[in-house]
Amino acid sequence: MEQLIFLIVTLVAILIAITVFKINIGISLFLGTLLFGLISQPLPDVLNTMFLTLINETTVLLLIISIEIVFFVNIYSATKMIDEAQSYLIGKIRKPKLIAVMIPSFLGLLPIAGGALLSAPFVDKIGNDLGLSKGEKVFINVWYRHSLLFAYPMNDALILAVALASIKLSDLILVLLPSMLIMFAFGYPLLIKRKGRTNAKFVEQRSSGVSLIPFMLAVITATVLSTVLNMGFYGIVLGTMVGIISALLIGRPKGTSIVRSFMDKRMLTIALVLYSAMLLRGFIANTSVPVLINTLSLMLPRLIIEVLLPFFLGYMLASISGAIALSFVTFAAGMTLTVYEVALIYGSAFIGYTVSPFHLCLVFTAEYLKTNITSAYKYMLPAAAVTILSLIALTFI
Repeated sequence: MEQLIFLIVTLVAILIAITVFKINIGISLFLGTLLFGLISQPLPDVLNTMFLTLINETTVLLLIISIEIVFFVNIYSATKMIDEAQSYLIGKIRKPKLIAVMIPSFLGLLPIAGGALLSAPFVDKIGNDLGLSKGEKVFINVWYRHSLLFAYPMNDALILAVALASIKLSDLILVLLPSMLIMFAFGYPLLIKRKGRTNAKFVEQRSSGVSLIPFMLAVITATVLSTVLNMGFYGIVLGTMVGIISALLIGRPKGTSIVRSFMDKRMLTIALVLYSAMLLRGFIANTSVPVLINTLSLMLPRLIIEVLLPFFLGYMLASISGAIALSFVTFAAGMTLTVYEVALIYGSAFIGYTVSPFHLCLVFTAEYLKTNITSAYKYMLPAAAVTILSLIALTFI
């Protein structure tokens, strides 16, 4: 029981370090994990687990994927291809309501800093034309920015969940797809219910579809290799590499841009989160915690815990990777999880993160539209509830 108490104290300390003291999430997770290891087991065992985790195939692949994705996104931004791709989509779609949906969705698949601000002007312009309130515009921008990301095979949080739960990526994506479609469909009635003008005009910039090639190649290659051909993480590594190579060939960035893209501190943060999650799982496996958690899971309402704990962590941390890491090292330690339960835990953490008042996409959008984030909750909370209920329903299949 002492080791379980140590784990709970560690998780609480990590949460406080991140939310109260604003310490970097990667550093907080690593130091908290290391502290738990030193308290719960002898130093030689700690060092051995750290080494074995570092050379573990899954850990190595996760680290490579995280570095690749950040580098790819940075190159895509540095070469201005993301701006060209956005202009191309606007020029081709030409339907304001679809633009309000597609631009946030497209940019959401590229987790760039301040990405919500790129789509906010378009949603604002279309929203004014349709007579949407500021709260509705905040909801549309933030919700659609995360709808496709929910079951996106190159989402690092989804990849981490698969690794920690030891299931196939393709299996989890298939289970998540119905809820993703529900998320995507939930906001559209706000757009189609309005009878106002739909003559929003955008300045069309000359842009070709070439700028979309690196992104499309990366997504299609990674999806086919990892899910259809069942190559798992190796498929994502290869798919992302194809995207990087094509971005370098098409965008032709300067050497300084390449160096800056590779030196992004987010690489270190994400790498620390991934390694710490795998390390904490290794430390827990060497203790009596799995047996105790399994015993407690028989005494407490399992379904409620699988919803509330991940949602709370996502809501408080406003970090999907951090919430996933803490959730799955707890559940996977002592429970045998079905793919439907993994989807529920992942989905609850994801939704908690999406609606968090600390979530920068929500904060940036509200600031741009000069409104309070709570103005969007009238629309966001029902959508969040329906999404989680859809995931709960799947667990009874």
